[in-house]
Amino acid sequence: MKISAIVTCYNVEEYVAITLQSVLDCGFDDLELIVVDDCSNDGTQAIIKAIADDRHDVSIQPVFFSKNTIGGVATAANAGLDLATGDIVLFVDGDDWVIPKYTKQAVEMLWKSKADFIVCNCSEYWNHDGKYSQYPEHHLWGQVAAEWRTDRLRNTLLEMAPFPWRKIYRRSFLEEKAIRFPVGDFFFEDNPFHWETTTKAEKFLFLNEITHVHRMNRTGQTIGASGTRFIKIFDHAQIMLDKLKKDDLFESYKKDYAKWLYKHILWCSRYVPPGFLNEVFERANPLLKELPAHTFWEVVSTSGYNAKDVRKIAAIFLNKRFEFLQEF
Repeated sequence: MKISAIVTCYNVEEYVAITLQSVLDCGFDDLELIVVDDCSNDGTQAIIKAIADDRHDVSIQPVFFSKNTIGGVATAANAGLDLATGDIVLFVDGDDWVIPKYTKQAVEMLWKSKADFIVCNCSEYWNHDGKYSQYPEHHLWGQVAAEWRTDRLRNTLLEMAPFPWRKIYRRSFLEEKAIRFPVGDFFFEDNPFHWETTTKAEKFLFLNEITHVHRMNRTGQTIGASGTRFIKIFDHAQIMLDKLKKDDLFESYKKDYAKWLYKHILWCSRYVPPGFLNEVFERANPLLKELPAHTFWEVVSTSGYNAKDVRKIAAIFLNKRFEFLQEF
């Protein structure tokens, strides 16, 4: 069994050595470590090169882009996938780290099974105060523990956070299904990747152990971006919708898509500047109109949202811009 670990980097000179060491500490017998740097302008590349030159006992393949790419992490991750030759693929952000014991356990579980990927738990490390937190998915892991039907587990997985590094993949699955990250001038590129892998997999496993620690609140971090950039989540909503339709899966997953879309409309509405709420309305309206009316109202009625949030979503669906803006 050969492991391809793909580490994506940009200006992470303070953290990348920890990231690489955590992967090396997993003790995989056959590891290729592909480290893709998106043209960092700090010392990241020098650190990667020094580690690669020093470790002759393992295959470390640095890939240094000559220009910073518009696709960011997506472009880097795709480049790593194109170079990967392993049986199993895992992703790590260049400022995060893996827990060797449970990462190796997850890889072994996947290899012994016939599953396409394994989903693991994760933790958050807050860079400003050194504290850890658990991602708020306890109720979803409870559903996983109590369920055995693949269709129900798939629905639950679509509600989970889409982080690509929380899943470890069989490379043949990604290649046979031609799955790659969407590249564009947006972030949160993990949503379409998560949906495509989840809806196309024949079988997947869960391991409720923390295999990955995600660093939060560091300077320059993508997830810390704010303001109008959140509107780009609608680019992903469109990509996901188009893929579901192309693969004749929309009918099967329209309720799951509706849940995801409602959640992200409200999320986006909370974080954009007030002057951009009109754009939220304009971007969300055609996506909601793709839903059959009975699906829209059924999912709204069972969503658990408060009355104010329901009114916001309903106003967009009914094309009532003034009523939507009144709720803010």
